[in-house]
Amino acid sequence: MLFRSGLEIVHYFEKKNFNIIILDKTLKKNFKKIKKNIFYFEVDLLEIKKTEKKIQQIISKFKTIDILINCAGIQYISKIENFPTNEWRKVIDINLTSSFITSKNIIPVMKKNNSGRIINISSVHGLVASENKSAYVASKHGLIGLTKAIALELSKTKITCNAISPGWVLTPLVEKQIKKLASKNKTSIEIEKKNLLFEKHPNQKFVSGKEIASLVNFLISKDAQNITGSSYSIDGGWVSV
Repeated sequence: MLFRSGLEIVHYFEKKNFNIIILDKTLKKNFKKIKKNIFYFEVDLLEIKKTEKKIQQIISKFKTIDILINCAGIQYISKIENFPTNEWRKVIDINLTSSFITSKNIIPVMKKNNSGRIINISSVHGLVASENKSAYVASKHGLIGLTKAIALELSKTKITCNAISPGWVLTPLVEKQIKKLASKNKTSIEIEKKNLLFEKHPNQKFVSGKEIASLVNFLISKDAQNITGSSYSIDGGWVSV
């Protein structure tokens, strides 16, 4: 599930004439007119065997993968005692297991070419917790742990692995939460946006997808060749409080 920040990353690197491969099942309508440097492969990341088969087809077709960006994500909000086990598994499998599967299958290609960059889009919730988001928090903490483990395993190669942890980005996930709050509190969407930022972002600004894409651009550059196993926050000061 490639959400808005993922789309921003696609468009950012499309303009730089990168060849972009998208593995996703929800955004086919966004790519009806596929441009020459964008390749869309439809798959449900919850189906591991099908995902691995699709990745092998991609490897067979393109031979080399220089950059892997894992940014799939879903959310489910509930108190832990009421949290459905099947929803827990979905969140963990999309947010964490899918990144393990893509990395597991693509790292051998990067090793063969002795170069590569892996960027995991985690979340500020990979660093701090919030109530009623146990699965999301666990998955994003796990993604940062996975990032560190991969970085250590690849430390003797020219492959790096880092994580980016954004704060509030106006993704469909966040917009859905804002609409629920507006309905629950009988306020407007704009008021709930301000409340959300006031509570978490000291600078009172949402993070943009372009800012995330720009950080990705730095982390895949030669200047970042000695940066690996790190997590970079873009959160308006959230984790500083």
